[in-house]
Amino acid sequence: MNKPATMRAWRIHDYGKADKFLLEDVPVPSADAGSLLVKVTSLGINPVDWKIRDGGHRRMYELKFPATLGRDCAGVVVESGVPEFKPGDRVLAVSDQPRGFQGAHAPYACVPADFAAKIPDGVTDEEAVAFGVAGTSAWIPLVEMAKLGPGMRILVQAGAGGVGGMAVQLARHLGAEVFATCGPNNVDYVKSLGAHRVIDYSKEDFVQVAAPCDVVFDTVGGEAHKRAFAALKAGGLQVRINATPVDPKPPREDVRSELANVRCTGERMAKQLELAAKGILKAQIVQKFPYAEMPAAYLASETGHARGKIVVTIP
Repeated sequence: MNKPATMRAWRIHDYGKADKFLLEDVPVPSADAGSLLVKVTSLGINPVDWKIRDGGHRRMYELKFPATLGRDCAGVVVESGVPEFKPGDRVLAVSDQPRGFQGAHAPYACVPADFAAKIPDGVTDEEAVAFGVAGTSAWIPLVEMAKLGPGMRILVQAGAGGVGGMAVQLARHLGAEVFATCGPNNVDYVKSLGAHRVIDYSKEDFVQVAAPCDVVFDTVGGEAHKRAFAALKAGGLQVRINATPVDPKPPREDVRSELANVRCTGERMAKQLELAAKGILKAQIVQKFPYAEMPAAYLASETGHARGKIVVTIP
């Protein structure tokens, strides 16, 4: 598969808001050992993407400008630096800027091969990007950390979001009793994802409704994080993903509070895609934008009330 010498890609030259995006001619990168060059057809927008653009993750790493943003992408392998993938393979991949990779939100993206998984038949590229950062942000806390299973009760905070919605589906599949919070406009939606009990946070106290829980999955932080410890039973776990602000020390000595380290390995994403191919996990794509309007897709994510997954498509 031939590649062009250049591409038109959205980049930023400094930290800031969506008006920092510029559509520019950029050289198409090449894959080296351990990486893949992907011709991108779909990309997913996550809150972490615009937080990186704003400079909110500078404590972890600095962007090198001009910078291409984004982590989730799906498409076709053009060049491969590993034997596990070959040109023509459809893949879901996640870029890893801390390791020096540019972002994946471009027509061609060079990504680490260990953060890639083949997309099975029955799953579209648009659906696949829901199982990158968002899916793995639910998978690690529920499957690996909480070891969620039958006989356990979980409270998912913000069950209508891209991560929360995936967590509701996954928790139901794992056999847990699922409680989830959301706003009044999303009650029926979260119920449709599989929650046994949906809590409208504008009308109900989630502590009184959901307690006693084995697990609280926090994607919100702040006051909700503090109050959620009261919903845990003795020995319970509150696990969070970049939920801020939080006090890392629980107010009770008989419960645990842990932060998930979300690494989107190919093995984790492959397991999610297998469940998607079986119809067990379903991508909740609620907004789609063409690549020409990618800054607007970032703005849609920044509202903080986006339901499901925001996807950008590239012809």
